[in-house]
Amino acid sequence: MSAPAHLSPVSAQAAVLLAARQAELSALLQAAAGAAVGSVEREHDVVDFKDVAAEETQAAVADVATAHATQELTLIAEALRRIDSGTYGECVDCGDMIDERRLLAMPATACCTSCQTARERVPAHR
Repeated sequence: MSAPAHLSPVSAQAAVLLAARQAELSALLQAAAGAAVGSVEREHDVVDFKDVAAEETQAAVADVATAHATQELTLIAEALRRIDSGTYGECVDCGDMIDERRLLAMPATACCTSCQTARERVPAHR
C-alpha cells in the first residue's frame, strides 16, 4: 500500500505499517473463525477427559488472542482516522507531538510517553 503524498514521512510510513498489521490481524481473525467452526464439528469425537481439557485450554487461549486482535484492530482504525484527519502524531491527551521513534515503533499509539505512563497508573483509563 502506498500512502497519499500529502502526509509527512512519519505518517506515510505509519500508514503503511498500520495497513500491513491490519491485514495480518484480519487474516488471523478469519482463521480463528474458521477454526471455531471446525472445532464445533469435531465436538462429538472427543472421548477422553484429557482431550476435553486440552481443547478447552486451546479455546481459552484462542479467545484471548481473538480479543487482543480485535482490540488492536480498533486502535489501528483510530490511528488511520488520525492520519486521514491530519492529527496523527499529536497526543490525544495533552496535544503535544509524540516522538517519531515511538510512532514508528508503535504506529497505533495515541499518546505520548508521559500521558501513556499516566494512563497506566490510573485504572479509570482502562
